[in-house]
Amino acid sequence: MSTTPETSTDVVFRPAPPTAPEAAAARASFAADVSAAMGVTWQLAEDADADLAGPDGAFWLARRAGDRDGEVLGCVGARAVALADGPAVEVKRLWVSAEARGLGLGARLLDVVERWARDRGATRLVLDTRGELEAATRLYRRTGWVEVAPYNDNADAQLWFSKPLG
Repeated sequence: MSTTPETSTDVVFRPAPPTAPEAAAARASFAADVSAAMGVTWQLAEDADADLAGPDGAFWLARRAGDRDGEVLGCVGARAVALADGPAVEVKRLWVSAEARGLGLGARLLDVVERWARDRGATRLVLDTRGELEAATRLYRRTGWVEVAPYNDNADAQLWFSKPLG
């Protein structure tokens, strides 16, 4: 039986420590997809996502409903950040497996972060990305994100986005 969901409603989102084996595998798949899009080998630093845990961060895995230990179909992380113009929640490591693309899973993962951010009292989300990640950029624009001036000094980023949580 395939573990690919037939519709996006067949997916559940569960928090996981970013260092858990299945979370580390999802983050590695994210890095592999970014590498392929960039045409270079790009790797996450081993401690790159340490702040996606604890009271100021979170990480979620998406799996087929009813398949608690099955294939991870996607992931997303979030962390509180203090910016010059106020606090925000930054989205990190949004990834959807090739098998689950086109099912609306990326937007649903962003919804998970939005709910978490709102529960924390955040008024906006931010993220940075690469221009080569065209599907991600389309997703952000389609779901209400707007391009903004750089909010960080990430040398790997080419585009910065923000979304108000009104």
